[in-house]
Amino acid sequence: MTAAAPGGVVAIVRLRAAPPDALHDVLVDAGVHALEVTLTTPGAEAALARWRAAGGPAAVGAGTVRTPEDVRRAVGAGAQFLVTPTTSPAVLDAAGEAGVPVLCGALTPTEIETAWRLGAAAVKVFPADTAGAHDYVRAVRAPLPDIPLLPTGGVDAPAARGYAALGCHGVGVGSSLVSAAATTPAALASLRTRAAALTAAWREGAREGA
Repeated sequence: MTAAAPGGVVAIVRLRAAPPDALHDVLVDAGVHALEVTLTTPGAEAALARWRAAGGPAAVGAGTVRTPEDVRRAVGAGAQFLVTPTTSPAVLDAAGEAGVPVLCGALTPTEIETAWRLGAAAVKVFPADTAGAHDYVRAVRAPLPDIPLLPTGGVDAPAARGYAALGCHGVGVGSSLVSAAATTPAALASLRTRAAALTAAWREGAREGA
Protein backbone atom coordinates (compact mmCIF):
# COMPACT_ATOMS: atom_id res chain seq x y z
CA MET A 1 0.00 0.00 0.00
CA THR A 2 1.41 3.39 -1.02
CA ALA A 3 2.11 5.79 1.83
CA ALA A 4 0.48 9.19 2.06
CA ALA A 5 2.09 12.21 0.46
CA PRO A 6 3.99 14.61 2.70
CA GLY A 7 2.32 17.98 3.15
CA GLY A 8 3.03 21.39 4.57
CA VAL A 9 6.23 23.08 3.45
CA VAL A 10 8.25 20.92 1.04
CA ALA A 11 11.73 22.40 0.54
CA ILE A 12 13.08 21.88 -2.97
CA VAL A 13 16.84 21.36 -2.99
CA ARG A 14 18.01 22.07 -6.53
CA LEU A 15 21.69 23.01 -6.52
CA ARG A 16 24.79 23.09 -8.71
CA ALA A 17 26.88 21.49 -5.98
CA ALA A 18 26.35 18.59 -3.60
CA PRO A 19 24.04 19.63 -0.75
CA PRO A 20 25.74 19.79 2.66
CA ASP A 21 24.23 17.95 5.59
CA ALA A 22 24.00 21.21 7.54
CA LEU A 23 21.33 22.33 5.05
CA HIS A 24 19.17 19.35 5.99
CA ASP A 25 19.64 19.93 9.71
CA VAL A 26 18.73 23.61 9.57
CA LEU A 27 15.61 23.03 7.48
CA VAL A 28 14.35 20.25 9.74
CA ASP A 29 15.05 22.27 12.89
CA ALA A 30 13.05 25.16 11.40
CA GLY A 31 10.00 22.93 11.03
CA VAL A 32 10.11 22.01 7.33
CA HIS A 33 7.88 18.99 6.75
CA ALA A 34 9.70 17.42 3.79
CA LEU A 35 12.88 17.84 1.75
CA GLU A 36 12.92 17.16 -1.99
CA VAL A 37 16.37 16.65 -3.49
CA THR A 38 16.17 16.93 -7.26
CA LEU A 39 17.97 14.23 -9.21
CA THR A 40 19.63 16.99 -11.26
CA THR A 41 21.57 18.05 -8.13
CA PRO A 42 25.12 16.64 -7.95
CA GLY A 43 25.34 13.94 -5.31
CA ALA A 44 21.56 13.72 -5.01
CA GLU A 45 21.43 9.99 -4.34
CA ALA A 46 24.19 10.16 -1.73
CA ALA A 47 22.41 13.02 0.03
CA LEU A 48 19.13 11.09 -0.01
CA ALA A 49 20.80 8.06 1.54
CA ARG A 50 22.51 10.09 4.28
CA TRP A 51 19.45 12.16 5.13
CA ARG A 52 17.16 9.15 5.19
CA ALA A 53 19.59 7.36 7.52
CA ALA A 54 19.69 10.41 9.79
CA GLY A 55 16.00 9.99 10.53
CA GLY A 56 14.03 12.84 12.06
CA PRO A 57 10.51 14.22 11.60
CA ALA A 58 10.88 15.39 7.99
CA ALA A 59 10.37 13.06 5.03
CA VAL A 60 13.14 12.93 2.42
CA GLY A 61 12.30 12.50 -1.24
CA ALA A 62 13.57 12.85 -4.79
CA GLY A 63 12.49 15.43 -7.32
CA THR A 64 12.67 15.77 -11.11
CA VAL A 65 11.73 12.10 -11.43
CA ARG A 66 10.91 11.56 -15.11
CA THR A 67 11.49 7.89 -15.93
CA PRO A 68 11.04 4.45 -14.34
CA GLU A 69 14.84 4.31 -14.05
CA ASP A 70 14.73 7.55 -12.04
CA VAL A 71 12.19 5.87 -9.76
CA ARG A 72 14.50 2.93 -9.21
CA ARG A 73 17.49 5.19 -8.52
CA ALA A 74 15.56 7.32 -6.05
CA VAL A 75 13.92 4.45 -4.21
CA GLY A 76 17.25 2.63 -4.06
CA ALA A 77 18.76 5.67 -2.36
CA GLY A 78 15.99 5.67 0.22
CA ALA A 79 13.55 8.27 -1.12
CA GLN A 80 10.30 8.28 0.87
CA PHE A 81 8.40 10.16 -1.81
CA LEU A 82 8.90 11.21 -5.43
CA VAL A 83 8.14 14.48 -7.21
CA THR A 84 7.64 14.78 -10.96
CA PRO A 85 7.51 17.85 -13.21
CA THR A 86 4.90 16.21 -15.45
CA THR A 87 2.33 13.41 -15.41
CA SER A 88 3.96 10.18 -16.60
CA PRO A 89 1.90 6.97 -16.37
CA ALA A 90 5.11 4.91 -16.54
CA VAL A 91 6.59 6.77 -13.56
CA LEU A 92 3.38 6.45 -11.57
CA ASP A 93 3.22 2.73 -12.33
CA ALA A 94 6.83 2.18 -11.25
CA ALA A 95 6.32 4.19 -8.08
CA GLY A 96 3.13 2.28 -7.32
CA GLU A 97 4.98 -1.01 -7.62
CA ALA A 98 7.59 0.32 -5.19
CA GLY A 99 4.92 1.58 -2.80
CA VAL A 100 6.29 5.15 -2.83
CA PRO A 101 3.92 8.14 -3.06
CA VAL A 102 4.23 10.59 -5.95
CA LEU A 103 3.64 14.33 -5.89
CA CYS A 104 2.78 14.49 -9.56
CA GLY A 105 3.28 17.62 -11.64
CA ALA A 106 0.26 18.98 -13.51
CA LEU A 107 -1.31 22.35 -14.25
CA THR A 108 -4.68 22.31 -16.01
CA PRO A 109 -7.82 20.83 -14.44
CA THR A 110 -7.69 17.97 -16.94
CA GLU A 111 -4.05 17.23 -16.11
CA ILE A 112 -4.74 17.42 -12.37
CA GLU A 113 -7.69 15.02 -12.62
CA THR A 114 -5.68 12.66 -14.84
CA ALA A 115 -2.73 12.58 -12.43
CA TRP A 116 -5.04 11.85 -9.52
CA ARG A 117 -6.83 9.02 -11.32
CA LEU A 118 -3.49 7.51 -12.38
CA GLY A 119 -2.45 7.16 -8.75
CA ALA A 120 -0.78 10.39 -7.67
CA ALA A 121 -0.78 10.79 -3.88
CA ALA A 122 -1.03 14.57 -4.37
CA VAL A 123 -0.76 16.88 -7.36
CA LYS A 124 1.98 19.47 -7.66
CA VAL A 125 0.34 22.44 -9.39
CA PHE A 126 3.26 23.77 -11.42
CA PRO A 127 4.05 26.50 -12.30
CA ALA A 128 1.37 27.94 -10.01
CA ASP A 129 2.68 31.51 -10.01
CA THR A 130 2.55 31.98 -13.76
CA ALA A 131 -0.95 30.47 -13.94
CA GLY A 132 -2.47 32.97 -11.51
CA ALA A 133 -1.26 31.80 -8.10
CA HIS A 134 -3.98 31.90 -5.42
CA ASP A 135 -6.76 32.90 -7.82
CA TYR A 136 -5.96 29.98 -10.09
CA VAL A 137 -5.70 27.43 -7.29
CA ARG A 138 -8.94 28.69 -5.76
CA ALA A 139 -10.70 28.22 -9.09
CA VAL A 140 -9.28 24.71 -9.54
CA ARG A 141 -10.16 23.58 -6.02
CA ALA A 142 -13.82 24.48 -6.48
CA PRO A 143 -14.65 21.56 -8.84
CA LEU A 144 -11.83 19.29 -7.57
CA PRO A 145 -12.05 19.63 -3.77
CA ASP A 146 -11.07 16.02 -3.09
CA ILE A 147 -7.66 16.23 -4.80
CA PRO A 148 -4.77 17.27 -2.52
CA LEU A 149 -2.89 20.10 -4.22
CA LEU A 150 0.66 21.28 -3.68
CA PRO A 151 1.22 24.59 -5.51
CA THR A 152 4.82 25.09 -6.58
CA GLY A 153 6.49 28.06 -8.24
CA GLY A 154 7.10 31.50 -6.77
CA VAL A 155 6.15 30.45 -3.24
CA ASP A 156 7.31 32.71 -0.41
CA ALA A 157 5.93 33.11 3.11
CA PRO A 158 2.86 35.22 2.18
CA ALA A 159 2.07 32.86 -0.69
CA ALA A 160 2.41 29.82 1.59
CA ARG A 161 -0.02 31.37 4.06
CA GLY A 162 -2.53 32.02 1.30
CA TYR A 163 -2.32 28.51 -0.10
CA ALA A 164 -2.74 27.00 3.36
CA ALA A 165 -5.83 29.14 3.94
CA LEU A 166 -7.26 27.78 0.67
CA GLY A 167 -6.97 24.25 2.03
CA CYS A 168 -4.03 23.08 -0.05
CA HIS A 169 -2.16 19.96 1.04
CA GLY A 170 1.21 21.69 0.94
CA VAL A 171 3.51 23.97 -1.01
CA GLY A 172 6.74 23.33 -2.87
CA VAL A 173 9.32 26.01 -2.12
CA GLY A 174 12.45 26.33 -4.22
CA SER A 175 14.69 29.32 -4.86
CA SER A 176 13.08 31.59 -2.25
CA LEU A 177 14.30 29.12 0.36
CA VAL A 178 17.22 27.04 -0.92
CA SER A 179 19.15 28.92 -3.61
CA ALA A 180 22.71 27.93 -2.70
CA ALA A 181 24.59 25.21 -0.83
CA ALA A 182 24.74 27.19 2.41
CA THR A 183 27.79 26.30 4.47
CA THR A 184 28.87 29.47 6.30
CA PRO A 185 27.32 30.36 9.67
CA ALA A 186 25.77 33.52 8.18
CA ALA A 187 24.23 31.63 5.24
CA LEU A 188 22.85 28.92 7.50
CA ALA A 189 21.37 31.51 9.87
CA SER A 190 19.68 33.23 6.93
CA LEU A 191 18.32 29.90 5.72
CA ARG A 192 16.95 29.12 9.18
CA THR A 193 15.19 32.50 9.32
CA ARG A 194 13.55 32.01 5.92
CA ALA A 195 12.52 28.45 6.70
CA ALA A 196 11.04 29.40 10.06
CA ALA A 197 9.08 32.24 8.44
CA LEU A 198 7.68 29.86 5.82
CA THR A 199 6.62 27.18 8.29
CA ALA A 200 5.05 29.80 10.58
CA ALA A 201 3.16 31.31 7.65
CA TRP A 202 1.88 27.87 6.63
CA ARG A 203 0.59 27.19 10.15
CA GLU A 204 -1.11 30.60 10.29
CA GLY A 205 -2.82 30.03 6.95
CA ALA A 206 -3.96 26.56 7.98
CA ARG A 207 -5.60 28.02 11.09
CA GLU A 208 -7.32 30.68 8.97
CA GLY A 209 -8.69 28.08 6.61
CA ALA A 210 -9.83 25.64 9.27
